[in-house]
Order: sequence, then structure tokens, then C-alpha cells
Amino acid sequence: ELFYPEVSVSSFESSNTAISNKAKIGIDVFISPGVVIGDDAVVGSGCFIGANTIIGKAVVIGENTWIGPNCTLCYCIVGDSNIIHTGVRIGQDGFGFSPGFPGHRKVPQLGRVLIGDNVEIGANSCVDRGSLLDTEIGNGTKIDNLVQIAHNVRVGSGCLFAGQVGVAGSSSIGDYVMIGGQTAISGHLTIGDKVQIGGKSSVTKNLASGSKVLGNPAVDSRLHWKRMATLNKLTKRKK
Repeated sequence: ELFYPEVSVSSFESSNTAISNKAKIGIDVFISPGVVIGDDAVVGSGCFIGANTIIGKAVVIGENTWIGPNCTLCYCIVGDSNIIHTGVRIGQDGFGFSPGFPGHRKVPQLGRVLIGDNVEIGANSCVDRGSLLDTEIGNGTKIDNLVQIAHNVRVGSGCLFAGQVGVAGSSSIGDYVMIGGQTAISGHLTIGDKVQIGGKSSVTKNLASGSKVLGNPAVDSRLHWKRMATLNKLTKRKK
């Protein structure tokens, strides 16, 4: 940080934008070319908005938030001092269908996405709006690239999600949970505080606070390694 200090944002608005007259823009906001801001949207002071980003109707963005190029934000409220990287999608419809024949009926998605302060969301990640309730991400949570957060998911504060994690709808994740890359979490589960989930795991059951799990399906990490050791011993015996 001493060698590479952050570059301060100065006020700038490109002439090549489409900003509604009903939108409210704070002071010292940098708006790049191609940005679209809808009716009744609010952008706080000190924000940076990258090129070709779309901020939908009535979206609220707090102060000092950095939003990269080619992002889309709709049906969401975003807090202060967040970093939203290139290509992030926030507030699109969740995967909600009533199965049937010959076709599946789309279930209306009516909720929002609520994002706290000091959150970072990696490139090309998606956070779906809630179906009836809201999708929520707590303060200080950090999300890597290519992560999928489904509708109605609630993520606590201070969590760490590595790349390609997928969380199915209506699951609740506690505070300071760490999730390794390519982990899948089934829907309607409750994950307690300070849980650690190893990479490439498949979580199909509720996890108590403080659990450390690994595997497919995910089990206690010590049990997982015991099983692996036993399997290795059996293989050697067969040889």
C-alpha cells in the first residue's frame, strides 16, 4: 500500500452517457463513457462507474463504491466502500420455475439484493434478486470470480468465497464462513458461523458453527482424510 497508493477519484462525467434526469448523483463521481443510469437511481459521492455499466431504476449505491466496466445492477441496494469487478451481474431474476408439461411456468421474482459495506464481488459473478424475500450479503464479505449466489440466499459478514462457488436458493450462511473453490451448496440449508468448507465439496446438509468439512458429500474433514487413507491401504493390499 505504501508503494502503490490508491488513485483518488475526481469528478468526471462523459458526454456519451444516458443518465435519467430523475437520478440523483453525488459529488466527485466518475462516470465513464457508455454508462446508463435509470430513473430514481441514487449514486453516492466518491463513486467510480466503469464504461458501459448499467444501473437500473431505483437502484441505490452508497458512497465511495467502485464499479467496474460492463456491470449490470438492478433491484438492489449497495452499501458504502464496495468493489464490484468487471462483468458482475446483480439483481437479475433467480432460477424460479414451476415444472410442468409441456412447458415450465416462470415464477415472478419480486425481491431485491441487499449488499452491505466493504463488500468485494469478483469478475463475472452473479447475485440473483430474491423471489419474495431479499437476497442479502453482509458487511465485509469477499467474493471471488465466477461465483453464483441464487435467490433468497443470506450471506453473513466477513465471509470468503473462492472462485466458482455456487449457492442454491434460500440457503443461509453465517458470519466468517470460508468456502473453497468449486464448492456447491444445496438449497434451503443453514451454514453456521465460522464454518470452513474445503474446495470441490458438495454440501447437502446443515452445518453447525465451527464445522470443518470436505468432500462429496461433505463430511468432517478428519473423517474425510481417514476414509482416503483407508482406501489407499485397501488399494495397496489388492496390488
